[in-house]
Amino acid sequence: MRAFYLIIDDVGSVQPRRIDFQAEGPDHAFQIARNETDGINVTLWEGERVLARMTKTTFNLWQLHSTSELMPAAQP
Repeated sequence: MRAFYLIIDDVGSVQPRRIDFQAEGPDHAFQIARNETDGINVTLWEGERVLARMTKTTFNLWQLHSTSELMPAAQP
């Protein structure tokens, strides 16, 4: 199993949330984030490496942002 974590930035929250999980692959992040509200921004990390940034646009529909859009982000 590999170690991943999500940083979830909800518009209504003051502080982003971190969710750590272990899985065989990064696709498990969608199962974790599926119950989040529309409009959230999620960053998927594996250790020090950003794997993806995505935004939940509507019920279980995600917009994946290009890796060329990825900029270094602070880790909580």
